[in-house]
Amino acid sequence: MFRAGSENIEDLQQRVKKGVSKLRGLEIEDELALELLAQLVEGKKTAAELVERAYGITSSDAGYKSSYGKVWRVIRRLESKGLISRKIFGKDKPYRLTELAVTNLARIGGEERQQLSILPRIDIALYLATTVSVLPTAFLARGWIQLTNPATVTLFGSFCVLLGFSLCRFIQALRRIL
Repeated sequence: MFRAGSENIEDLQQRVKKGVSKLRGLEIEDELALELLAQLVEGKKTAAELVERAYGITSSDAGYKSSYGKVWRVIRRLESKGLISRKIFGKDKPYRLTELAVTNLARIGGEERQQLSILPRIDIALYLATTVSVLPTAFLARGWIQLTNPATVTLFGSFCVLLGFSLCRFIQALRRIL
């Protein structure tokens, strides 16, 4: 892990700023979002700290509220992309980079061009298969359709397996972004 004030953080921040062209998969389109990500590389920060670092103003300065509003909107957009998050419970709730963001930012200097997405295609296919298997299982449970005993066991078993895989992949996706 990096330590605040070390040369490694400054190098990484410069790499993040220079690597904007490789961040197409993250859809980072403005300088403020990039600056916030670069600031969060150092560690957890509150929204007020991010405003102070990005704009160099404090809460007593003129224009602080508009700057805070800009930062807040960018934070919400980055949260919706799964790049930053904060604790749900507790008193102190600073923002931090998610595992997804750290992985994608680490790929900037690497040879891999494709960034990770929040929801990979294999997960979408798995969720679709689970959803499709719910309908016949529900119809069977309601008595709307009748199947032979081996078909019923196969249908219910496949639904349970698909549901288990789907839940595991969903929990893994949540852990990447929270």
